[in-house]
Amino acid sequence: MNQAQRRRLRTNCLLLLPLLVAGTPLVSLATTSSTSTSTATSSFAINGLTTASAELAGVALNVTVTAMTSAGSVDPDYAGTIRFSSTAPRALLPANYTFNPSVDRGTKDFLVTFQSLGQWELLVQDVNIPTLYSSVSKIAVTPGPPVRFTVELDSAMVAGTVHTVQVIPVDGAGNPTGYTGQVHFETTALRAELPPDTDINFASDQPTPPRFPVTFFSAAPDPKSLTVTDVAQNLSGSTSTVVTAGPFAHVALSTTAPDPTPTCSEATLVLTAEDAWDNPVTAEPAATVTLCAPAGSSATFVKSTLERSTYADKCVTGSLASTAQVVWKDTEPEDVGFTVSSGTPYIVPGVPPEEALTIRFKAGIPSRETSSFSFIQSTQEPAPLLIRSGQLTARIILRDQCGNPATLPADKSLSFAANPPLAVTSPVEESPGRWTTAVSLPECPADASKTLAVWPLINDEVLRKPNGDQVQRFVLPQCSAVAKLSVLTSADSLVTEPGELVELEVQVSTEGDLTVTGGVLMLEPQGLTVIGASSGGQALPAKAGGFALPELRKGSPLTVKVTAQTTTQLHQTVSTKVWVVNPEGSLLTQTERVDFQQKDPGVDVGCGCQTAGLPGQLVTWLALLVVASRPWGGLRRLRRGERNDP
Repeated sequence: MNQAQRRRLRTNCLLLLPLLVAGTPLVSLATTSSTSTSTATSSFAINGLTTASAELAGVALNVTVTAMTSAGSVDPDYAGTIRFSSTAPRALLPANYTFNPSVDRGTKDFLVTFQSLGQWELLVQDVNIPTLYSSVSKIAVTPGPPVRFTVELDSAMVAGTVHTVQVIPVDGAGNPTGYTGQVHFETTALRAELPPDTDINFASDQPTPPRFPVTFFSAAPDPKSLTVTDVAQNLSGSTSTVVTAGPFAHVALSTTAPDPTPTCSEATLVLTAEDAWDNPVTAEPAATVTLCAPAGSSATFVKSTLERSTYADKCVTGSLASTAQVVWKDTEPEDVGFTVSSGTPYIVPGVPPEEALTIRFKAGIPSRETSSFSFIQSTQEPAPLLIRSGQLTARIILRDQCGNPATLPADKSLSFAANPPLAVTSPVEESPGRWTTAVSLPECPADASKTLAVWPLINDEVLRKPNGDQVQRFVLPQCSAVAKLSVLTSADSLVTEPGELVELEVQVSTEGDLTVTGGVLMLEPQGLTVIGASSGGQALPAKAGGFALPELRKGSPLTVKVTAQTTTQLHQTVSTKVWVVNPEGSLLTQTERVDFQQKDPGVDVGCGCQTAGLPGQLVTWLALLVVASRPWGGLRRLRRGERNDP
């Protein structure tokens, strides 16, 4: 080692000694294995910072580091790794960086941000050659421009109590800084008294930040925020606090009962201990309260959750800690004014010594507990319903809580609905509160084994039982044969001749256990003119092109006699189809065809002899001539073998 090298080593040691004594680890003294570092580099030039320079906290500084030779020129071949360190707390420094000679050519830009106020030093050092370093000392860091507000407020507050909020302008590093502007206050609390918009002129070295009074009146379990903004400078800051209720001041009276309240139903009155700003008070001590109904009312006490409650003379007295319920009932339609009072002195002047609440009890309001919905014809569940001909009558009886008939208010309407293919008619009010609808099954559903439902609605809303279940009744479709048609007249008796009266008997019976109403016997005659039909000696009325049948019941088949007259044409087909339909025309039975056999009776032409084998048309014409030649007064149909002698 020559003399110049020894002087340089001694100088470096003297430079490092103060830092080592101060305990600041600015330079790593550990030696590492030699790496590819240009021996021509003797120091670093740090541009962008100078000794005794003043920089703003929180503002990123562009710092250029250049590898320099002892001759004072740039070393483009420097390939070492450098490390940044500083005496400034919270300084934002670049990570270690290895120079690339082909790209950097000995110089590189970095960003450095100081965040703490004061005078600090920045050092750049080769991680492998501890003696290769450069530094900038006495860098003065002052507050930067304001970027936000720090808002300080107690984390817990009592409603109605005045608290102080501090508003501190800070720079990007969180240091208090100078600010001039106007601030605006906002909060998520429902009720609060906040400062008006206020002008602030704050210096960074001012010992006391701006302070403002705030009062919250709404208590809530969740935190409520307080925000301070300067819209002009786009600055803001916020904090949060939990507001609890103030001391007990009065009892609030409310109810969960509807208005109006049905007679005979329970009306629950809720008593709540509140502070002077109507916040529920949950803290002890409890207050003694008295809830009374008017002496002349019919309201009766049912039960209470007041502690140590007693009842006498229409009044309930007990201890109220936070909230309690008192239940009353009234069988008469009347307005009942309840009052509640407590022995605790009121805090807010002007608050009355008691609070009143009126409940309107009204009769005739439909009740879910006492109303009923059923099928008139069946108590089975599900009720069987025959396809096409079957019919059920669904009836809902509306009653009030006292069990008396109830009518719907003017603003409500009742209707019925059903699962398809069930059909329901428009509701009919038979009497006050008593509604019916006809339920039918026009066609069989895809799965006849599944039940179908019918239900009432009020204003298109389903009705529900007290347990929440929907009010409805179920139907089981009956899709098998409905009725059976049989021809009773024997084939031997189905012989006729032109113009003759004939009679045909059929029998109609039900299939299964169901009753069929509204059946219609239908005929489709050919060569016949149907005159009438009867059953049991009673003529059947004509209906819808057929004859209306009486009610069909199990075990009681109907025998129907049909009377008709054949035409006067020979060799014409004489027959009829017979079947039964429901009032809507849907088929209830199979279709039967009845054929009549015709005889060729010949025609008596007045000589006592008969034609034999004359053509059909000629016979007809001869018969007409004979009829026309007779006197009108004695005109009648000739019996077989009878002569018309003059």
